[in-house]
Amino acid sequence: MTNTWEDVAWEHEHAAKEWIVEYTARVGDEVTHHLTVVMASDVEQAQNLLMRELRQTYAGASEIEVTVMRMEEMETEPNVLHFHGAFTP
Repeated sequence: MTNTWEDVAWEHEHAAKEWIVEYTARVGDEVTHHLTVVMASDVEQAQNLLMRELRQTYAGASEIEVTVMRMEEMETEPNVLHFHGAFTP
């Protein structure tokens, strides 16, 4: 017998989610404000991807001072009330 759509078990536990990361990076006297989105299954993986991004962005820097201001999972469902009356079809 063939499985129906309702019979299929979906694995959502390890699915990657979008994480928004806002941080500043200080290299010497120069401070740069960053806003990035990473795809990660949990906060630990998001931190690892941020470290990878920092290594690529600042490959020549000997020391980087990083301050993370925000690291949070993005909502998958937008709040439509924020847009009520703002746009017309």
